[in-house]
Amino acid sequence: MKATSLIAGLLIAASLSAASLTAQAEDSPQKTVEPSNINTRDLKVGDRAPDILVRKESAIGDWKRRGLKQPSEESQWARVNDRYVLVKITNGTILDITPAK
Repeated sequence: MKATSLIAGLLIAASLSAASLTAQAEDSPQKTVEPSNINTRDLKVGDRAPDILVRKESAIGDWKRRGLKQPSEESQWARVNDRYVLVKITNGTILDITPAK
């Protein structure tokens, strides 16, 4: 009789521990992040530009051909949709916005 009680107790304990492991595995949050595009909020002069516009690879090199004024040494032109944005690369401030032609 004691052996039967011991076996029954072990089976109950084993089933409870397996159920709690399953519940713990399901409770863990996913740690993935969806990639995002450039922040499409309305940008205006004086705002902080999205970081991607401050990067060197976003700079427009042929600003003169596009009819844009010459950027200072610490700024660059970048394109966002149908606009050109002049960004100060030292702090990311938007200095000017002009429509793309």
